Amino acid sequence: MKIKTFGLLMIILLSGCSSLQFNQNQTHTIIDWVDFVKLNGNMYTSDWGIVLKHENDVAEEVGEVSFTVDEVVTDPGYRTKDGDAAFLDIGTKLYRVKGFGTDELIAVADDTRVNGYKLYIQDQFRSSMINRYDEIPKDKVNSIGLYCDNESKPYKTLTGKDINKFIKLLDDGVYSPNYSPNMNNGDPLYYLMVFYTDDPIGNSFSIADDSQNVYFYPDSTRIVDSEIRDWIEQ
Repeated sequence: MKIKTFGLLMIILLSGCSSLQFNQNQTHTIIDWVDFVKLNGNMYTSDWGIVLKHENDVAEEVGEVSFTVDEVVTDPGYRTKDGDAAFLDIGTKLYRVKGFGTDELIAVADDTRVNGYKLYIQDQFRSSMINRYDEIPKDKVNSIGLYCDNESKPYKTLTGKDINKFIKLLDDGVYSPNYSPNMNNGDPLYYLMVFYTDDPIGNSFSIADDSQNVYFYPDSTRIVDSEIRDWIEQ
């Protein structure tokens, strides 16, 4: 977690013989929490890069949130305990994901996330997950879901030969690390593309169209041929 501390300025108001002085050493601490939850001694953090493949891949309940620390805990030395979460509401149910141990991955219901669940990865397990576009086993991808931002269901699903054509357009994109999106027509349109294999989770990446170029971020900005608009437009 990141910690920001703001010192209070000492203000002296003089009026005749009276004065009001604030303690110069008094501080107010704001903790910038990451989106975490703690269960059975394990710390989990959310990740936009992984999504649930099917709603029925959620298994039994394994716990629930008992305390929300955001805007309540101001002590930077606070030690998190089981049931603590940064932002999840008290009473939020935690679920096991089929194919994973509860010490690896858990899920919470969230209708703004793909297939209605947000996934939390156990911190030590994170290194074994796919984190970059180039790490995706593209020969094992059996569908690609295209989603509008904050939508749980795809507006389009690519299968068969369309998968290879779509991936080739992405792979042939031109790296442009210094590219600045065109804002002349307002904010770019953002979409989510999710690559699914036989695993119960998929890997998601944002792709954007600023009316001038289509680009995504495999690790650095990559501009894609405009032909890809035929695939991502609704």
